[in-house]
Amino acid sequence: MKNKNLLIAVLYFSITSLHAQLVDDMESYTDGNPIFEGHWTDWGCGGGTGCALMSSSVQARSGSLSGFIPDDGTTDGVLDLGNKTIGFWGLEFYMYVESGKEGHIDLQGRVPLQAGEWIVGDIFFNEENTSPGEGFINYGHNIIGDETFFNFPHDEWFRIVMNFDISAGISLATWQFNVDGVDVIPEGTILTNDDGDIPTGLGGVQFFSINSGFTEYYIDDFNYTNALIDILTIEDHNLNSKGFSATPNPVSDFLHLKADETISEVVIYNTLGQEVNTYKINSVYNSIDMSNYARGVYFMKVRINNVIGSVKIIK
Repeated sequence: MKNKNLLIAVLYFSITSLHAQLVDDMESYTDGNPIFEGHWTDWGCGGGTGCALMSSSVQARSGSLSGFIPDDGTTDGVLDLGNKTIGFWGLEFYMYVESGKEGHIDLQGRVPLQAGEWIVGDIFFNEENTSPGEGFINYGHNIIGDETFFNFPHDEWFRIVMNFDISAGISLATWQFNVDGVDVIPEGTILTNDDGDIPTGLGGVQFFSINSGFTEYYIDDFNYTNALIDILTIEDHNLNSKGFSATPNPVSDFLHLKADETISEVVIYNTLGQEVNTYKINSVYNSIDMSNYARGVYFMKVRINNVIGSVKIIK
């Protein structure tokens, strides 16, 4: 089953633009303003400052902006995951927690959040500044025990991946929780709280300033997709970290690819998600002849070492 799930993940994860439920690098918001639109909501406190997730230029993993949870004890941003009850779902994002500060997230079974339905317990990162570099899930699930501990780095961006297998329905759902490349909750763990309560769905992620004076962190580069996410592969949507470029775009004949590191593979898809061609490159520079391609929009998956990115190409 594990290999089957991984195969499904690779097939569906190939093109973020086609299969993602949402991709958000936080660059479309206004610095210093609340983020309360599209897939971002709150607990029901009105969406303003002191309630909704905030946009900030103080830290950013990519670009110049990130989402910010201040230590006011009231900010309660929520990422809407769509109340899923069937299928495979993967969520990844990055978090930054400064030394002397705390991070906190939790999963909700239904959005909009009303009475609240916690799928698993609170997920703390350095709770109340008492355990630097250590996080834990209280009442995380009914297999390991009441508390599950893990490590994370302060003062740098680290990756969080959550995979949900709801293919057999929400009552049989399992999940995986990975922090900074290490499994905290292994794949196949039943998706319940410590009391064994089954959620009504995969509703959303709550980013809450749970402790005034302690909770303060940044979040960035979200990818939510209808597939399991490969823990070993980092999705870099703009491939800037590898110095990648594809020119000219729009292209008439030859598309010239260049990167700082070896480009191992390029796969081109049409807008229906159908594979058009695969190119094994193994070079930092290559040209693809697109002269015989029909006019239109294509999506190119580029693999550079352990990084996969997606680029839209216009012919």
